[in-house]
Amino acid sequence: MGAQILDPPAAGVPTSGVPAAGPPAPAVLTEAGLLAVWEAGRGTDSARRALVLAAAGGADPSVVADLPVGACRGLVLALRERCFGPLLPCAVTCPCCHQELELELTAEDVRAGAPDGDRRLRVEGFEIEFRLITGRDLLTVGAGTPDARRALLGRVLTSAVARGRQVAPEDLPDAVLDALSGALSAQDPQADVRLDLDCVVCGHAWVSPFDITAHLWAELDSYARRLVHDVHVLASAYGWSEDEVLAIGPARRQSYLELVTG
Repeated sequence: MGAQILDPPAAGVPTSGVPAAGPPAPAVLTEAGLLAVWEAGRGTDSARRALVLAAAGGADPSVVADLPVGACRGLVLALRERCFGPLLPCAVTCPCCHQELELELTAEDVRAGAPDGDRRLRVEGFEIEFRLITGRDLLTVGAGTPDARRALLGRVLTSAVARGRQVAPEDLPDAVLDALSGALSAQDPQADVRLDLDCVVCGHAWVSPFDITAHLWAELDSYARRLVHDVHVLASAYGWSEDEVLAIGPARRQSYLELVTG
C-alpha cells in the first residue's frame, strides 16, 4: 500500500477527453493535454505540482491555491482514476527487512472523507481556533523555511487564547502545536492519507503516508517521456508534426514505430 513509492509500473493510455476548467467535471486528459500538464509541472516543487494536477482535475485555476489540501488531493485522485483507471500499482520497501514489495491499491483504498469537525480545540489551557491548510499556505511557507512546521501551523491559527489573553503562534508550546497538527489531520483526512502495511516476508507491520500527487506525477512523467520519444522518432522518420503524431491512435502509432525501428 503506498509507503516509499518507488517506480510505478508503466501507465496505461489516457482515454479521450479534454482538460477541464471551472468546477470539477468528469474530464480526462488527451495525450496533448497530458503533455501540457507535464510541461507545466516539470521542474516545480511538490506544492506547485499538486496545484497543476488539481487544476487539470477540474479546479478553477484562479482559486485552486485557496482550496484545502485535501480537496486538491481529491481532485488529483479523481483525475488519476479518469485517466488511468481505479487500480494504483506501486512498490514499497519494508523498513525492517528492506524487501521491495509490489502492491496494487484501488482508488477506494486511498480515498478519505470530506473535511469535518469543529475547528476549535482546547488543550493545555489554550483555546484554539483554526482553519484548514491550503495550497497557498504550502507555497508561502516552503520546505526551506526555518521551523517550517511552526510557520505553517501559525498561518492556519486564527485565534489562540490562554487566561483571557491572545497568544502569538511563536509563543505556543509544542504540545499545543502537536494537538493542532493532529486536529488538522483528523478534519481534512484526504490531506493526510495513511495506510496500514505489513510485510509478507518478515511480518513487520507499519503505518505509512500515501501521496497521490507523487504517485500520479510518476505515472505522468513516465508516460510523457515515452510519448515525447515516440513523437521524436516518427517526426524524424516521416516529417510529421507533434499534432499529427498525436492524432494517430496509440495502437496504430506503435505499428509505425515498429516499422521505423525494425
